[in-house]
Amino acid sequence: MESFSVVSSEVLLRARAECLLAPLGVLFEQDTVADCMAHPVLRPFFGTCLKNELMPRMEAEGRDEAVIAACRYLSFKPTSLHVNDLMDGALESFRLYLLPLTGADTPCLVLCLCALIMLFSGVRRGKTGYALIGSDGSVVPMSRDPEALASFSRLSCDMDADSLAYAALADERIWGRDLREEEGLQELTARTLQDIQLLGLSETCRKAAM
Repeated sequence: MESFSVVSSEVLLRARAECLLAPLGVLFEQDTVADCMAHPVLRPFFGTCLKNELMPRMEAEGRDEAVIAACRYLSFKPTSLHVNDLMDGALESFRLYLLPLTGADTPCLVLCLCALIMLFSGVRRGKTGYALIGSDGSVVPMSRDPEALASFSRLSCDMDADSLAYAALADERIWGRDLREEEGLQELTARTLQDIQLLGLSETCRKAAM
């Protein structure tokens, strides 16, 4: 396979990092991606994901370029993009940048998948369209992926973990395919959702990064 250039590796890593951190940042009530990278739970979680799950896959695209891209991303100030502003395209970004890498052997990426499921299971349709409703009452308007949003609007983050994992992963309108067909993914997703519900997000992040 032809190696990526350092520049394109940096662009790809940045896109993957923003896709990974944005939903978690919303749940942790962080303002920007830069805030996520300074957070005492999210930064080590991201470091573990980068080392164990993203880098091995990026190295297949070009090892030296991937290492340089990772070092530059960690060394320089991350983007100040607001995490709420990334939510409207979050499902599309996950399908493009992280879903092809996600499986039963990627607990950190599965946690990101679960964060998306928990967030979007709170999407509701109003007079002006769909919106994410935060625990603090904040409203984030959503316009992209209307079929996926319609599917999520029928779910609730308070559903039991097994049912929520089954319903979310099975819906091809959300992911473009039935994710239950990925061996072991439904089971890990259900366990991770249950951990979030019972242990809280901080402890689940620490557990996934062990």
